[in-house]
Amino acid sequence: MKCRKLILTLYAALLLMPVWAQAQHPSFEPVFFPQDVLDLSQSSGSFSADEVFKLSLLFSECPLDSQEGMQCLKQFEQLKQKVQTTDFIKLDLEARGRAVLKLLYQDYLTTYDFNQTRTNVALQIGVYNCVSSALLYMAVAKAAGLEVRGQKTSEHAFCTVYIPGSKAGQYTKIDVETTNPYGFNPGSKETIENEDKIQGYYVVPKKYYSNRQEVSDSLFAGLIAGNICAACIEQDNYEKAIPLGATRYEFVKSEKTKPAAQVRNDFDILASNYVNQEVESAQIFQGYVEWFITFIDRWSMTDYLQKNMDNAFNNLMVYYFDEKNYELAVESYEKSKPYLTQKQISTTTDILTDILVSSKIDGQPAEVQIQEIEVLLQEVQLEPAQKKRALVYLENAWLSILNECMAGRTYGTGYQKSCEALERLPESTKIKKMQKSFYENCIAIIHNNFAEQANAKRFDQARQVLEAGMQVFPDDKTLKNDLNMLNRMTKN
Repeated sequence: MKCRKLILTLYAALLLMPVWAQAQHPSFEPVFFPQDVLDLSQSSGSFSADEVFKLSLLFSECPLDSQEGMQCLKQFEQLKQKVQTTDFIKLDLEARGRAVLKLLYQDYLTTYDFNQTRTNVALQIGVYNCVSSALLYMAVAKAAGLEVRGQKTSEHAFCTVYIPGSKAGQYTKIDVETTNPYGFNPGSKETIENEDKIQGYYVVPKKYYSNRQEVSDSLFAGLIAGNICAACIEQDNYEKAIPLGATRYEFVKSEKTKPAAQVRNDFDILASNYVNQEVESAQIFQGYVEWFITFIDRWSMTDYLQKNMDNAFNNLMVYYFDEKNYELAVESYEKSKPYLTQKQISTTTDILTDILVSSKIDGQPAEVQIQEIEVLLQEVQLEPAQKKRALVYLENAWLSILNECMAGRTYGTGYQKSCEALERLPESTKIKKMQKSFYENCIAIIHNNFAEQANAKRFDQARQVLEAGMQVFPDDKTLKNDLNMLNRMTKN
């Protein structure tokens, strides 16, 4: 099977591959529905030969009423006639299953191609892979009266023929490797008529058979669409991939199996990959997010979609932050909020505050930043979390001023500024630490100036230094001790 896995990396930042504005977003409605192909009143999960073949054509993007579709249907009728002759039906079931594979290789299948997943191409041109050959075998074998079930692994697809035993419910199961003319009951020895017509066949590595799963006919036929969707992702062709993925899921959404759950996950990956693209503006990306929301409304939320919804909205807020567009960011947030987790809501609240504050203060000197932030805090109705975030910006603006004072060694000014800052931000440990440093430096300078004057016996000047210092720091122990010392020195 052409088994390119659909993989999406959750984006913590914007993707690097640009995909610019599109006139419209892809449809996420199915291209066709089960009732277009199947007799739902008779369907039990196992389809007729005609239903399997028609479904495989539609999943191969070959409309039944197209010229190619009608040619394929005609060829299939011819194949059915060959496997429904008296001589063919006289064969026992095992021999009949082997004869179907021989017939396909003698008259139709000629060249293996890993990427050729379409049944119409396999039938008309003879180029096939495991999926297209397996679906063709299943349809023809069912026409021959055999019970055939599809098998899939992470790397491969093949068929199993069920042959009833002597007791009810008892079966002999024979695998059919359809990429190989010798693939009926792999490992058994046989000869193939007209071997000269066989140009080559594919040998499947043993590891491709691990973790096999028997799947419904719907899911088996949908493997064609899965492969086409994987190829579309590589080409960024979501206009084709997403509707086809929707169709594939539509046929298996009622199944409660692990393979069906994987089909849903593949579908979610298509939508998530589409929404997580880089575009040229926030307004354009908002359209992607709104499209994603309508996708969720249509197909329901899953854990995978939830992660990508949060992720996409976070990316949208990054766009708005870059553009400093607070009004549109809030508008987008209100639309999307019901689809976000509480964790993302909390993150978004921070980003909205960042957008609001940065739109006012970017490029401004720290003094102006402080004024602008104070105006916002007074005039804008902020949530408690937003107010807390804005106070962080206010703290940073004050720290910028204090760091400048520290670098310029203007410790007195720095101490006064730190006092002003703490009146507004009394809980700031960073500002308290800066204030302590300014204080210690101020005291050290006063003490050293005092000591210089006192040692030179200039006691009046020494007293003036201390009195000036104690006007600012009246309770400092070092300055009090210095004053006591000066009093003793002058008394003697």
